[in-house]
Amino acid sequence: MPRRVRIHYVSLKSCLVNLPISMYGPLVGNGVRPQALAVHLLKPGIDESPMKEGYVGWTGMASSSSLAQLQSQTTSRSSGDRAGALETVEIDPQFAAALGFAQGDVVEIGLLHDLPVARSVATEPLSADDWEILELHAGYVEDNLLAQVRAACVDQEIDVWVMGRTRIRFRVVSSDPATTPSKKAVLLGTDTEVSIAPKLRGSTTSSAEPPASSADKKPAGSSVADAASSAVDTTQTPSRRPLALRNLPLRIVDSSSIPPPLTDEPTSTIFVSPTTFAQLLPPSSPPLSRDTMSSTYTVATIRVLPSPTTNDIPTAGSNPGTGLVQGTKERAPLAAAKQLLLDGSRKQEEESEDEEPERVLIRPLLGVPERHAVVWLILPVSRAGEWDLISCVVFDAEAPEIHGPATASDDGSPHRLRLVAPSGATDLAGVDSVLESLSSFLVRSFALLGQPAGAPNLPVPTVGVPALLLCGSAGSGRTSVAKEVVERMRRDPRVLAHNLYVDMSKYSEERPAVLKALFERWIDMSSWFKPSVLVLDNLDRVIGPEVEHADSSRQRQLAEHFIAAFSPTRNIRGLVLLATVQNPTTLHPLLSSTHIFNDRVTLKAPDKNARRAILARLVEKQMMSSDLEQDAARPLNHVALATQTEGYSATDLRDLVGRAVHQAAIRSMTAGRGVNASPIQLLSEDFTAAQVDFTPLSLRDVKLQKSEVEWKDIGGLHETRRVLRETLEWPTKYSAIFARCPIRLRSGLLLYGYPGCGKTLLASAVAKECGLNFISVKGPELLNKYIGASEKSVRDLFERATAAKPCVLFFDEFDSIAPKRGHDSTGVTDRVVNQMLTQMDGAEGLDGVYVLAATSRPDLIDSALLRPGRLDKSLLCNMPDLDERAEILSALRHKVALSDTIDLQEFARLTDGFSGADLQALVYNAHLDAVHASITEVEQEKAALANGSKEPSKADVTATPTYIAFGGQTGSGGVLSRAEQSVQERRVETIVDTIRQRSSATTQSRPQGTARPKVSQAHLRSSLASTKPSVSPEERLRLSKIYAAFVSDRDGNMQVPPDMSGIGNRASLG
Repeated sequence: MPRRVRIHYVSLKSCLVNLPISMYGPLVGNGVRPQALAVHLLKPGIDESPMKEGYVGWTGMASSSSLAQLQSQTTSRSSGDRAGALETVEIDPQFAAALGFAQGDVVEIGLLHDLPVARSVATEPLSADDWEILELHAGYVEDNLLAQVRAACVDQEIDVWVMGRTRIRFRVVSSDPATTPSKKAVLLGTDTEVSIAPKLRGSTTSSAEPPASSADKKPAGSSVADAASSAVDTTQTPSRRPLALRNLPLRIVDSSSIPPPLTDEPTSTIFVSPTTFAQLLPPSSPPLSRDTMSSTYTVATIRVLPSPTTNDIPTAGSNPGTGLVQGTKERAPLAAAKQLLLDGSRKQEEESEDEEPERVLIRPLLGVPERHAVVWLILPVSRAGEWDLISCVVFDAEAPEIHGPATASDDGSPHRLRLVAPSGATDLAGVDSVLESLSSFLVRSFALLGQPAGAPNLPVPTVGVPALLLCGSAGSGRTSVAKEVVERMRRDPRVLAHNLYVDMSKYSEERPAVLKALFERWIDMSSWFKPSVLVLDNLDRVIGPEVEHADSSRQRQLAEHFIAAFSPTRNIRGLVLLATVQNPTTLHPLLSSTHIFNDRVTLKAPDKNARRAILARLVEKQMMSSDLEQDAARPLNHVALATQTEGYSATDLRDLVGRAVHQAAIRSMTAGRGVNASPIQLLSEDFTAAQVDFTPLSLRDVKLQKSEVEWKDIGGLHETRRVLRETLEWPTKYSAIFARCPIRLRSGLLLYGYPGCGKTLLASAVAKECGLNFISVKGPELLNKYIGASEKSVRDLFERATAAKPCVLFFDEFDSIAPKRGHDSTGVTDRVVNQMLTQMDGAEGLDGVYVLAATSRPDLIDSALLRPGRLDKSLLCNMPDLDERAEILSALRHKVALSDTIDLQEFARLTDGFSGADLQALVYNAHLDAVHASITEVEQEKAALANGSKEPSKADVTATPTYIAFGGQTGSGGVLSRAEQSVQERRVETIVDTIRQRSSATTQSRPQGTARPKVSQAHLRSSLASTKPSVSPEERLRLSKIYAAFVSDRDGNMQVPPDMSGIGNRASLG
């Protein structure tokens, strides 16, 4: 008796099955290979249903559903039940449906071990679609056929899945050796030759239909207007073949230039150009006269041609139908538009068989673009949208007529249509050059394609779709610029382009098959309304670069689909592509290597003039849309505001103006003018308050260094401070003057000198005083033992600095980051130096990024970094002399209270050989002694007060708190509840905190009763006795020799520093 099993659907994506557990065990135990085995499935016929059978292969795995059923059956038996359920065989549902097996069918199963291995198997695709898919993926099918098919039977279907998604179906025609009644199938092996006969797509014209006209036999590259010739079906004989006219949007038409109606009764009218009017008339019609043109008309039949609408476009997150993606039917875009036109026309005729075709007046009018129409008072055909195609036909019976005398415009000339000229005013500012570049490219591309306003094609070869790439960082205004330029193309009389805008970020999670179909659909829609501009915004969100250590097959597949859709080999005319990305590097490199984009335009960060224009435009818009005004006595200084907003993008400036308006409203309410006070004045102080705690987009991911050190906190080093201000502060503060400088400005400085002489302190003052963003870099942040990681850290560092420009990059202990190359056995620092040489290349320059390095051993730094163009100037931070030591001690008065009786000149003479850090340590140690002495004095006073031997001091009296009662009546003995007490306590705390914050903000005076300890002469002498110079005379002498050699006769060698016998030697591995 044959073994019986039940069919269970599992998506295996192959022509193989998983065997029941009872059959799987013996096969594995006997070492049977899946390649030498075939499985026979037989479904006996019941009543009138025929018998179904199929020969399949074995995956080598057991049926998981059978195993689960066995476990549940064991549990049931242990509980006393008797199970009679059949085991299951798992098979792919699509392949099972092709064999005639349904879910849950009971079939007989058998194992065939003696089937011959076929030498050749002949197959054919089931449809032309399968053949076209096979042509695209022939290599994949050849490599993976044996992994999905193990057995073949004549007249049986076998399926192959491409990439695990698309199924290709074949039918077995014959095999060698031929099958016999006893052995109806053969096995496929590595030596089996599988041949597939082609199955081309046949003609779609039915034999019952009349033969196509010559107009319908044009190639796929012909215009859609020619394809509209069969859109009208009437019993009359048309004078000429129908013309497809583009419906000109009324919002770009000057309504005052429309001629008056011919009759008092409003009539549906379409205005066309005189040339188009002559093309519509019968050949026997008299020529059109210029004198009677304005009163000439004819009657025509029109129909709005259905266009590819967005209804059949799968939206983000949807599952497209089989006709769009799963069937994977590829079509040329214009041929698809033509077919859709014909089918849609027939469908429309079927739906409107009871309706008469719409008859309207056709009138010639000068100024109407060729092959365009102005639909005026067309009520029944109000469904005609902008740029829709209108099929228009005039029949022989409708000869042109002249109605009354000719009319003219007010100046006596014939009526001429005027289009609304594109206004120069726009909401965008500071991007005039970018808009001009984009507009010039689009107009030039349409001219080369021969499509502006229906002009005849120019004799130039078409090389794919002209494409333009617009790059700009986040917040730079890419989307606004793209929408503005396509609006200009819509109103430009040379182009009159339709536009299709697509935000690609909505499709970032779509499957490649869906996006492939979307590319084709967008091309079809744009080609229908040509000339068209297709805008793909945020293209890099979908077709990004390949990422290391991750599966990037999706990105590459999408890039290949995009290249295939916009390939230069495709003859698509009248379409220009405009794509926007953040950066060319965020796009897949295949799109750059295949030259898809003809040109690239970059939106740079706005400079000072651009920021001034943007701020002026934004403030003007706020003044027009809200109840704001400027103070005539104190008008806004847009130049000063542009200077204060260095590094801001267009989006940052928009947010800043909005915050300033809010600050103006808050100031007006605080001043007591009320909410409805009108108008509110916008002042410069509002912008200053708006910048508090406001971080631009470019700085939100950058860790900036904050410092409280000012120039007044630094004593001495006058020449070094002067050069630092000239190099870092002046070019930013006086950018207009330095922009005219013909020489290249310095962008790198090296601070070298003795330890503790203020190199790092100078850098901290730069962060506070120069008005630049400051990024401090430590050596361990860059060094990494893995190859390429250190270089990436350097690149990321300079990218962050460029995003935060104007910015200062400060490298402390620079000799540990960039030593001489060849002295590191690991090679890590060598790679860091090479990358820094690339980033600081003098040929390219660092625009807005300054490099500030500090070291005490400049001789250990690689010589290439010290050449002009990188670290242009080296500044010595020398040991302070007598006057400088006095200045340093005087500068320390700002942080430590020194007694007025201290003679700073005396201590400056006593501290010969002290560095700036030693002097600071001297004063701080003395201040610590003063604090200890003050604490001891307070403790002694408290002890004396406790013994009653001393009257309390004034400070103790004032420190005693005084309690004051608020509210209530005198003598009232009411008791507050706990809830009321907690409420009053919170109110009092709020009041006290507010008063404390205001007092701390207005004055830095200390509370009464707390005496600030002062450092006396004795404290300094005590501290001087215990403080020694940190740099010994021997070390100072050795470093002075190194600095002298570094300044006077340094070269690229300097292999051994002089006098290596001193302390503090530096050794590096060779």
